[in-house]
Amino acid sequence: MKLLLHCCCAPCSVSCVKMLREEKIEPEIFFFNPNIHPFTEYRERRECIKKFADNENLKLAYAEEEYGLREFLKEITSTLNEHPAKFSETHIMGFPAAHLTEFPTIQSQRAARCEKCYRMRIEKTAAFAAENSFTAFTTTLLISPYQNHDAIKKTAQEAAEKYGIDFLYRDFRPLFREGQAISRESGFYMQKYCGCVFSEEERYLIEKKELKSEGAQDSQTRSTDGLKIYSQNSSSASSNPCENIFNRISLLIGNDNLEKLKKTSVLVFGAGGVGSWAAEALARSGIGRIGIIDNDIVCPSNINRQAEATTLTLGKFKASCLKARLLEINPECQVTSYNKIFSRENENNFDIDKTDYVIDAIDSLNHKLDLIEKAAASNTTLFSSMGMALKLDSSLIKASSIWKTEGCSLARLVRQGLRKRKFTGDFTAVYSSEEVIHSSPYETNSGKESRTIKSEVSGAENTNNVFPASMQNNDSFDNFLGNNKKRVNGSIVTVTGAAGLLLAGLVIRHAINK
Repeated sequence: MKLLLHCCCAPCSVSCVKMLREEKIEPEIFFFNPNIHPFTEYRERRECIKKFADNENLKLAYAEEEYGLREFLKEITSTLNEHPAKFSETHIMGFPAAHLTEFPTIQSQRAARCEKCYRMRIEKTAAFAAENSFTAFTTTLLISPYQNHDAIKKTAQEAAEKYGIDFLYRDFRPLFREGQAISRESGFYMQKYCGCVFSEEERYLIEKKELKSEGAQDSQTRSTDGLKIYSQNSSSASSNPCENIFNRISLLIGNDNLEKLKKTSVLVFGAGGVGSWAAEALARSGIGRIGIIDNDIVCPSNINRQAEATTLTLGKFKASCLKARLLEINPECQVTSYNKIFSRENENNFDIDKTDYVIDAIDSLNHKLDLIEKAAASNTTLFSSMGMALKLDSSLIKASSIWKTEGCSLARLVRQGLRKRKFTGDFTAVYSSEEVIHSSPYETNSGKESRTIKSEVSGAENTNNVFPASMQNNDSFDNFLGNNKKRVNGSIVTVTGAAGLLLAGLVIRHAINK
């Protein structure tokens, strides 16, 4: 099948192309979207689709007139005077149609305008496909949960009949979130409105209305890429997107204690197998401010145990990836990421004195000792993780005074280091009393571990050119390739994750019992 895929933007195209390729269909993409305004926005999306096409080795075609804004405006001008008797759409740009009741002109015009917009783009696609010997066409408009899916499908079927070409219908909507996530990780431009100037107007009018309102009786809110999205829920009467998220927690600890958590700040040093799960548990529990400190990047061997590590985040900074994940979970949380390591030289960059809690999940002994001393000298409460590598039994993870830990080699080294530094304070340590499993740690720079990965563009094995030179010339890239670590010990998420959850639990219980 020779398929022409009309693409509205790169983020909507990612998963559509992926799905088609899984069906052994190699599409050619067609960019014709005269609705996008202003031109700077159009240019941004056009350049992004070109980047996507280049990355995926896809053929890209444009309509002869390419932009077509003037024709689009001529087509939709008539809708400014149209007032359909019944407005049938359920949602508008993700908002329930009911939210436009105080904007009757907008409410009455949008259906007609969108229908003309769909028809312009889809008919141009069908005509181009017929003229250029394609056997079928389809469109990425079918992936958006915020468009009138049935109207798009009907328009495409009519265009197929008009131009004598097949329309390949696919309901791409279940892949929408996946495509958005991939696009963010790929650095694609993420637009905030459908495209036309009217949709941007609607976005601001609705947001303004919702800011004035204490909440609609039939909606609950959440936030994605800075845009409020509402879903029908007759049982919800709140405009607070996080209130329902934490409903089960409030049932457990009460609203007063939940408010305490929302006012609590935590710094998590280390976004690895322990720290990443601690941070995620804090976000899921309603903690109001979280800082993540880690200078490392995600590598393949992190995927087995680190919350932010996936095949889509390889080569990205761990702290930045974890921040993005936490904001998807709890949009109201204030999350700050620091793509740097903690040290004596920069210890004043993190506002430890102004933070309620510090979670230490640092691997480096000297930096761990430095952080313990800094936290002890500050007006904060410290919880520190000891060694979780070479352990398999999560039931043996405990919390106690650092001076009462036993069976943990890292805790022993920490105690020795603190004594040498004349440290006389105390803090709670999370450790495992399990005897280490004597597996055979391997030498990472001896060639025994293969760190090669495949370039997403060429598919060729490559350890040097997957990332830009700026990233290659730093310690994080060496860590990715395994060049800086002489020994690597085995570890598993059932242990590291359990330790992270225990650390988060210590913070939560301490915060509500203050």
